[in-house]
Order: sequence, then C-alpha cells, then structure tokens
Amino acid sequence: MDYPKLSSTLTVKKTQFKNRIVFPPVQTNYAAPNGETTKRHINFYENIAKNNVGLTIVGATGISPYSRLGDHAFCLYDDQHVQSGKELFEAIRKGGSVPAVQINHGGRVMNPKLAGEKLIGPSAIHSPATQNIPHELTVEEIEEIITQFIRTAQNAKRAGALMVELHGAHSFLLNQFMSPAANKRKDQYGGSTEKRARIVREILKRTREVVGEDFILGLRMSVEEFVDGGLTVEESREMIKMFVDNSLDIVHVSGGGIDSGYKMIQAAAKGELIKLAGEIKKEVNIPVIAVGGILRLEQAENALQEELADMVAIGRGLIADPELVTKTLEGRSEEIIECTSCLQCFAPSKDPGMTCPVNENI
Repeated sequence: MDYPKLSSTLTVKKTQFKNRIVFPPVQTNYAAPNGETTKRHINFYENIAKNNVGLTIVGATGISPYSRLGDHAFCLYDDQHVQSGKELFEAIRKGGSVPAVQINHGGRVMNPKLAGEKLIGPSAIHSPATQNIPHELTVEEIEEIITQFIRTAQNAKRAGALMVELHGAHSFLLNQFMSPAANKRKDQYGGSTEKRARIVREILKRTREVVGEDFILGLRMSVEEFVDGGLTVEESREMIKMFVDNSLDIVHVSGGGIDSGYKMIQAAAKGELIKLAGEIKKEVNIPVIAVGGILRLEQAENALQEELADMVAIGRGLIADPELVTKTLEGRSEEIIECTSCLQCFAPSKDPGMTCPVNENI
C-alpha cells in the first residue's frame, strides 16, 4: 500500500515536518528523580525519531517542582533541566524528527505526594476519579501558574525544542480550567466559555511574546470530556477559535481523561477519537493532529484521506515497535511487533519507568 498523504511534508511557520506521523507525548517516567533526562530517556525517543517519525513530542513535562505526574518525570522549569534537555532534543533532531515537548501541570488528579500534599484546581470540587478535593487557586496563584508555563516554554526553546504543546487534556489542570464540570469560579477565570478559556489564552499570548513568531505553539485538548456537565465538541470549537486568535499553531485533539475512566479507551478503540479530530478540523484553519487507537499506517493514511486530520499520532504502536513506520514503508510489515492493547505502558510499575510486554528494550 502507498501512503501519499502520510508521506507528504507539512510546513508550520518555518519548520517543515518530513511526514505527517507524530509520536504523541507519553509519561515514560524515564528521567532522573531531579527531572533531568537520562540515557534511557534519550535512547527511547531517539529510537523512535530515527525511524521516519515527522514530529516527536516528549511527554508530560513538569513546569514546577509540584506539577510532575511521576517521580521520574522529565522537567524544564530550571536551568539545570535546560542543559539536560539539550542532549535529548538534539538526539531527536539528529534522528530526523522535529523535537517538541508537552508541558503540563496535573492539578487535582495528581498524586498528593508529588504535589507536596497540596492539590490545586480552579475550584474546590472533587475529582470523580480520585475523590480528592483541591485547594481553589487564588488569582495570584493562577498568575504564578501562568508564569511557570511561560518560563518552561522559554526553557524548551533554549534547550532546542522547536515546538511546545500545552497539555489541556485528560483531566489535568488546564483541562480543569476549561471544563464547566471542574471550574465553578465566579471571577475572570470561570463562568462563560471565554472566561474558562482565559488561562490558556493568556499562556499562549504571553508565551508568544517571549519565544518569537517562528516558534510553534500547540495545545492538546480533550474536546469531549465524557463526564457529566463537561466539555463538548461544540464548546471546544469555540475555545479553539479563541486560542487561534491568541497564537495557537497546532491543535492535538483528544477526548476524555482520568476523570472519565475507561470511556476514553473505549472511544479510541471504536475510532471515535479520530472522528473528534474531524469535527474540529471542519472549523479551524490550523493543522489538526488526530490521536486514539491508531496502531498501523493504514489507519493513519485513511484518516488523512478522509480529511479528519492533518497529522496522525501513533503512540502504543511505536512503543511496542519503534521501527513500525520504517518496516511498513520498506514493505516489511510482517516483521512488525504488534501492540497487544494490554495498556501496560500506561500502568504504574514496581520500578520507575514505563514497561511493555512485547518490547523489553525500552
């Protein structure tokens, strides 16, 4: 099979992606306890980047000491992380892929120990998944969170990333602010669609001022939360249009999250997450990344042919076999080590670090 759409280039600002394949951000927990990269961390991303992946997004990167999703999560909030990150992003670049990084704060769904025993959120409303009630952020504390995102984006650029993706999906802090189910504030950061979108708009606008026009700003967003009273595609469309006005360059469409339980996995298995990307693409004029249950290039090519997206993310398939794309393009599909969809890569392990039952080399 040929892959004409998937193999075509895409240029955003002054950066050219050699194809439309994306390795999406995952929480590997391969970094050092202090947030610096490690050889294992670098090797993991290098092995994927050098195998015909156009965009490689390093996952779930902490913006502060108390924002990390894992005790060995990569961070970029400090100068020492910048020096550490240079080797990581250079390895991705040398592999032929565009180096990018997702930056994140977990908010109310974090492990309380990693949050310094002080969970935070837009409102003092419990998480359906964890039942934990966060401290409601003051306006001054929100300003500090915004500053942390901006500083981390600056550090990402200093370290050699060509793109930053804000994590506004999967029940984490920015998602909580956008969500009418999690955000019941009565001030400038809550209430209307515009006010709940404000924190993301401010981060985008103020980050653009310090990183320049050529740096790519992305957002991953759960456009359908799959929780009662949560974000819907209709409201998400309106938010994304606002974000584009505030310098958003790429939107990475997902759905659900920690608070929706298995609904996200079920939606991905049915191909519903890819269709969500198509609903957003109809209404925006920036590139859309589709994600969710895509394990083979045939699925990715079909999504592009059906104009559901401009780029397609393959996560678990590349964790199972980093050479998936190369083997497919070279006509060696029978050699691909198949992902079994066991989801072990997302599950906590006894020792730090993501594991995969079919790939012992990660």
